Amino acid sequence: MDDSGPPGPDREAMLYDWFKHLTSMSLLALGGVLSLSQLSAAADIKRSTLILVLVLLGVAGVMAFSAADQIVHARTKGEPLPRQVLWMQRATPAVLGMGLGAFLYVFVKAVG
Repeated sequence: MDDSGPPGPDREAMLYDWFKHLTSMSLLALGGVLSLSQLSAAADIKRSTLILVLVLLGVAGVMAFSAADQIVHARTKGEPLPRQVLWMQRATPAVLGMGLGAFLYVFVKAVG
């Protein structure tokens, strides 16, 4: 069994869909954080913690959107995928995971 993934355009299409998914997740989480910050219980949340969560989720969203853009750019020009796309394939979920983890921490602290 070949572990390298689908070859050529199918691989690129799958990566593009993956980055679209990560972009959507980042935007949804950012909306959740901003909604949470409007609650009266949010007064107990440190401003610095909230800013950290927003930055992590924002960076993940920008990375995912940028990677999807680079895939489209490379595909329309018939060029190979840039190295940044493969780097962002690993880094974006890690940054998003840190942001979502921090969001869950803030949410549980605000609700509890």
